[in-house]
Amino acid sequence: MNFNKDFELYIIDISLWDNNTDWFEIIKYLRSNNIDSPIIITSWYNDTQKIIYWLDIGADDYITKPFSPEELSARIRTIIRRNTKCSNSSIIKYNDLRFSLWDKQLSINWEIISLTKKELLMLELFLLNQWKLIDKVKLINYVWWSIDYTLISDNNINVTLSTLRRKLWKNANIQTKVNNWYFLEKIKN
Repeated sequence: MNFNKDFELYIIDISLWDNNTDWFEIIKYLRSNNIDSPIIITSWYNDTQKIIYWLDIGADDYITKPFSPEELSARIRTIIRRNTKCSNSSIIKYNDLRFSLWDKQLSINWEIISLTKKELLMLELFLLNQWKLIDKVKLINYVWWSIDYTLISDNNINVTLSTLRRKLWKNANIQTKVNNWYFLEKIKN
């Protein structure tokens, strides 16, 4: 097999009628040859064990058919955005916070702070967009990207935001504007 390492993303469409051993081998080949580009798998399979296996051997996302082109586009944008930002800078500093984009680890004054996956994604979005207004749809698409955004309530956002604010304490001031816009306040010198 010969693959171009310059691709930003691979989409592998697995058919029910194909011999899926070949697809496993493609994913393994890409990862064993240090090709770090994200891989999205699309398929009719709804077998949890197969999906877990594909993700464990190196796929970054899985979409069950049928899906809308808009959903695939959103997932592509999200994966490329995350991959690009991780390669540009690995640590974001904000007041006493240090957030590693590489391993998604937060520390305050060098003490590791435990955050849930949703809290980490929310913090990452705010740190990558400091002082910029973030609308509710962008927030939902970034944090709850695998769920239809119409199923996410204001309560989901408020609870996650509230626990994140509590864990960050005085080190980051995340503001809400009219329940539809959010931003991380500028550091005061």
